[in-house]
Amino acid sequence: MADITKSNSTTSSLPSALLDATVPGYTIISQIILRTFGIDIGLVVSGCLVIFGLIQGWYFLYSSVGGYYTQYFTSSIDIDDDDGLFHQVVSWVATQRMTKISRALRAVSRYASDFDGEGEDPAADDDTVFDNMEIFNYDKWASKIPPRYEPNFGSDSFSFKGRTFNFRRQQVENKNPSWYRRDHQIVTLRCTGRSTRPIKDLLIHIKRWNSSREAQLTSVYRPTPKSEQDSVNWKRQATRSSRPIDTVALDPEQKAMIIQDINEYFQPATARWYAARGIPYRRGYLFHGSPGTGKTSLSFALAGIFGVGVYCISLSEVGLTEAHLSSLFSRLPKRCIVLLEDIDSAGLRREGDPALSDDSNSSASDTDGDSSEDLTKITKISKDSAKGKGDKTTKSLSLISLSGLLNVIDGAASHEGRVLIMSTNCPEKLDEALVRPGRVDLQIRFTLATRSQIRDIFVRMYTIQPDESKFKQRTKSGKAKDERKQHSVIESAASLLKFLPPEPFSKDLDIEEITKLAQKFAEKFPEEVFSPAEIQGFLLMHKTDPAGALEKVGVWKEKLLEAKRKGKKIIDTN
Repeated sequence: MADITKSNSTTSSLPSALLDATVPGYTIISQIILRTFGIDIGLVVSGCLVIFGLIQGWYFLYSSVGGYYTQYFTSSIDIDDDDGLFHQVVSWVATQRMTKISRALRAVSRYASDFDGEGEDPAADDDTVFDNMEIFNYDKWASKIPPRYEPNFGSDSFSFKGRTFNFRRQQVENKNPSWYRRDHQIVTLRCTGRSTRPIKDLLIHIKRWNSSREAQLTSVYRPTPKSEQDSVNWKRQATRSSRPIDTVALDPEQKAMIIQDINEYFQPATARWYAARGIPYRRGYLFHGSPGTGKTSLSFALAGIFGVGVYCISLSEVGLTEAHLSSLFSRLPKRCIVLLEDIDSAGLRREGDPALSDDSNSSASDTDGDSSEDLTKITKISKDSAKGKGDKTTKSLSLISLSGLLNVIDGAASHEGRVLIMSTNCPEKLDEALVRPGRVDLQIRFTLATRSQIRDIFVRMYTIQPDESKFKQRTKSGKAKDERKQHSVIESAASLLKFLPPEPFSKDLDIEEITKLAQKFAEKFPEEVFSPAEIQGFLLMHKTDPAGALEKVGVWKEKLLEAKRKGKKIIDTN
């Protein structure tokens, strides 16, 4: 026994007493292994302990020296996740080689992401989700879109213009947590050197990259829902393709006038011109007209032209107070479009003002008369409905007073640099103080569709088309039916399609033929009776068949006129 212990202690590089102190029970274990297998493990254990000590020493030295180096010889910039730049940086890093070769990533569903900015993947083959029953299944289509991969929590390095940067994404616990938001994320960009200039140049590059990527997109923002509020702020709700201005049914002179006005207003030189003359740098517009005439559409088209976001506010939103509204306006970017929709229905009234009286004279006579008298009556009903006459519904008052709204719009501490657009169906209901010069600089009236506008809508519908192959009749899939089992719900839906006549696909028509059909189509309508939205809704039912639309418009028009004459909101399609 003594000889074994002695042999063990002499052949090992570390004394047995030290090994016993480091590894409890070492002597007993080593003796058992030596007697059983004839192997002395003292040298192996000693080597492992030496390696372990060296590693721990290296970690200690690295953390000490590395922390000193990071503190005094590197520069960094932090970006919080409630800033729009956070998502731009993450999206840019997701396209770098660092993310492509990393072994720790974070997957995000592209079609569910608010900040992807790329929309649906054009590489997804539409036709592959059409089977022999010609039923489009969105779930199958969406399953073909790969997720977007982002850098996960932790740090990694990448190169930009010959310089190495460190990217770190971490989750930080809030010091004052709420039930909704207990923690938040921070992205840190770091580089070697005592100047943050390289990181600033990188951020400028990322902003330009994001701008070029979203050049044809318009971002829509709304206030954070009350149930999700940690603080009053804006939340990006959607990103949509920018709407071309020529798709808005409005007089070209009016469109040119407002484009010229905003274009001049947004220029930096204009801000200096306003400041030199002591004029508040603000601009306001009032869009008024019947529902469905394009007021909101023009707002989004203008945002797409000038590359700004649309910030939508509903003054009748539950829980929105004057303090919240003031805070939201203070958080607006330097250049943006603020959209106050249906300002007439927000319940803003002065104290002591009489309630809006109901107009009981809008009832239409059921007696027969000539067509011109009926048409005049229908036109009056259409316009009266836009003005809110005959509506006896009691509207609840907003938590925001008229004086509070006016103070936010152009008070002493009001935000400058934004374009404020107020839309209304009933301009007569608005308080004079709200639309006085200085608050509303330009008023744009949207009328019901004229014949020229109807003609333009028809031409636009059938000449500006996406890829024609997506609308052509699809050939039967070459896949065998037993390759995938069809769900009974899809089969039952497909069985109903046989009751419908096959959808006609007209031959390719040139612009002259389309223009002739458009002229005939417009001549079937009276002036300023139907809204552009109603015309477009009908054409969407015949989006591949202009001749069929011309043939069937007469019946549809008469049914809609009859519904308007009787004050109905439902059209009898039988």
